[in-house]
Amino acid sequence: MIDKDLEISKEPLWAIPVPIQERLQASLKDREHTHFLLCGLYSAVAIIFLMLFGMAALYRGDVGFGLIIFAFALTTFAVYTIAWYTHRYSFTKHFLTLLMGTLCLYLFYTGGTANTGPLYYFVFPLVAMFLQGSTAGVFSVVTLMVLTWVLEAGTFGFDTDRYTTTFVVRITAIYTMMCMLAYFFEYFRVKAERELMVSIDDLNQLTFGDLSTSLANRRLMEKLLVAELGRAQRYPTDCCLMFIEADYLKVQTARYGSRFSLATREILAQLLRKHLRSQDIPGCWDEARFLVLLPETALEGAEVLANRLLTECAQQSFVLQGVPLKFTISVGVAKLAGQTPDQLVADAAKNLTLARKDGGNRVVMA
Repeated sequence: MIDKDLEISKEPLWAIPVPIQERLQASLKDREHTHFLLCGLYSAVAIIFLMLFGMAALYRGDVGFGLIIFAFALTTFAVYTIAWYTHRYSFTKHFLTLLMGTLCLYLFYTGGTANTGPLYYFVFPLVAMFLQGSTAGVFSVVTLMVLTWVLEAGTFGFDTDRYTTTFVVRITAIYTMMCMLAYFFEYFRVKAERELMVSIDDLNQLTFGDLSTSLANRRLMEKLLVAELGRAQRYPTDCCLMFIEADYLKVQTARYGSRFSLATREILAQLLRKHLRSQDIPGCWDEARFLVLLPETALEGAEVLANRLLTECAQQSFVLQGVPLKFTISVGVAKLAGQTPDQLVADAAKNLTLARKDGGNRVVMA
């Protein structure tokens, strides 16, 4: 029995410590969906208050005003429900902001209850910055303010005597202060997220693993490629390089969102770990392509492996948005024949491009 102090780790060179990997992946996992859930929390609060205000209006006998408030509540519920089933998260946050802005303009135009409608303007900057982010949020709050002053000038039959000039100026001043506070909050929140991303980039520079797939990253692949080609040229042996990419990735990602890309990457990473030999080295070259270094492998052996991966991939499927999906891959293979590492990578990438142009789901050899 080997002493624990002498036992050698069997982890690959690029393996990232599990606790670090789990913490970082938990921080990055599905941020868009988390933001969508926060939008749902905002929608729930908005619907509850709108329902209360609508019932209060009916109790006072103001049926028209109450029905309009109920219509805003129902629209908010409908928008969020549709987005929940379609997973169009970006549509939700922009539409909810537009809905809130329209409600503010309506309350300003009609006066709301006892001309207190403009007080809801103070909520809008927080909603816009929270849902849309700093850039789009600033555009929304400025647009609302401009439209409000257009109304105040008497457009669309607005009663200019409804509010005094002093009242409108005070509302504008407080609204501007709320915008500034909301912007600073959003700015520092985004800054914190960027610092997290920088720390992840730093980790990628210090380690050799890709967080999303647990394979080697490009930094390690470049080093191993140079070392292996140097060895293969000094002690003449066969060596091949393989580029792999999912077919129609951009089209499918545009249709189903980033989850499609993540799912295909996970499946491809699993297939590579399952079917490659222990001496073969798979890695992530960029967001779309995988690179596999095949030491001491002839072109025929690389072709057999590539076709096996094509067959296995065609049998894989996953469910996204309730729809069972399949995908195929294209593979470009190049053999070392005295080229430099850059030339070998270029040859494999060129063959991958040819495989994709020929319709995908195929292998193109050197």
